Amino acid sequence: MTKYQNVSKTQAVRRGSIAPRRKRAPKDEQEFGLAGSGYILCSDCKSVFFDKSWHHRLDEDKHFSAEKNKNIKFAICPACDMLKKKEYEGELIIRIKNQEARIKKDEVLNSIQNSDEMARERDPMDRVLWTENNGDEIKVYTSENQLAVIIGKKLDSSFPGGKLKIEHSHGEDLIRVFWER
Repeated sequence: MTKYQNVSKTQAVRRGSIAPRRKRAPKDEQEFGLAGSGYILCSDCKSVFFDKSWHHRLDEDKHFSAEKNKNIKFAICPACDMLKKKEYEGELIIRIKNQEARIKKDEVLNSIQNSDEMARERDPMDRVLWTENNGDEIKVYTSENQLAVIIGKKLDSSFPGGKLKIEHSHGEDLIRVFWER
């Protein structure tokens, strides 16, 4: 028998034996809104919103029944909305300077694609939004700033001899990652 078993949760929070629930930041509410009931299906990527987060498929919800749950709304998920508005949180700028590294450009692009697939598998809102290939420079724009950092670190470890630089912006969620070889 634990010593706080007969104490209510409110009393336990007051005493300090358990931490109070973290209040939601106003920025979160502005960005994502209040969580509602029902299901939202993204008309572009077919991701589904339920239980306060986006999922790959509707069959991930074990309580869903097509007969009972008929209130499915259609909208665009935040990642597809960012793509349409050309907004991003992470920017990865890859500069390939020497001739030997240019030969491995396909391997670099393949590594970026693999990182994108792994991120999407983990969370449907984490993705590479678009890439721009301008000869010696590749720009990769991501929906999450952490994804740009992950890809930059993966490139730095996979292709030795490169220089990695991460720049955080002041006041915004934007991050720029530079990798040069």
